[in-house]
Amino acid sequence: MALIHTVRQPLIGSLLSTAIGFWLRSQVDKIDHLDLNIEGSNRSLLSGDIPGVSVVAENAIYQGLHLTQVQLQGSNIRFNLGKVLKGQPLHLLEPFFVTGNLHLNQFDLNQSLQAPMLVQGLNEFILSLLVSLTQSSSSFDDSQRSENDSWVKSVQQIQDPQILIETDRLILDAQLLFDSGELLSFQLKTGLKIANFRELILVHPQVQIYDINTELHLDNYIIDLGSDIKIQDLILSPGLLEIQAMLKVNP
Repeated sequence: MALIHTVRQPLIGSLLSTAIGFWLRSQVDKIDHLDLNIEGSNRSLLSGDIPGVSVVAENAIYQGLHLTQVQLQGSNIRFNLGKVLKGQPLHLLEPFFVTGNLHLNQFDLNQSLQAPMLVQGLNEFILSLLVSLTQSSSSFDDSQRSENDSWVKSVQQIQDPQILIETDRLILDAQLLFDSGELLSFQLKTGLKIANFRELILVHPQVQIYDINTELHLDNYIIDLGSDIKIQDLILSPGLLEIQAMLKVNP
């Protein structure tokens, strides 16, 4: 059961902390520790405005994502106070931005790779990367490149992904499942850095497919995260991924 700790605050803030705490617990499958702090006077909160809120959660599971530690700070949040006071669920009235720090240890990251919301995205990413690698590889002439394009298109999905986190580098081991049902061992080694807040760069990604003795290289590969997120810092250290980002929260 989650433990909810709140600091001393105005009466309305205390009621809101309870409401938000219930809402957060309803959104997660598990949470070991949760701290809430709502800023604002009774007057501002009674008008349906939260000047600031901070959340710290540890060992939470959200839709299959295993989150080792999360720290979030949001501001200028508008909500349906009148309905909350009548016992109805809290709802946002307009978008707002949250600044957050996310820590993922290697075990939790690998557990998260089984989450439905990541499985499809990871498959699409790997298949797209393989296409880019084969098309860009200088080791193939035009006829060989066409042959490899066809080979890549016969890959259905990846299975059993496992990530190793090293200093400034990720190593992904998995198996490629082909249309024929054949499974081949696959490994991706890559550096990772921020490009311009909304883009991540895979630095010199290298793919090896051991069973057919194939090795592919690419200078860089850019991942666009979209306009609702801004990555401010990203640190890879042995066994740990740390991300600082700003995220738009929509009603």
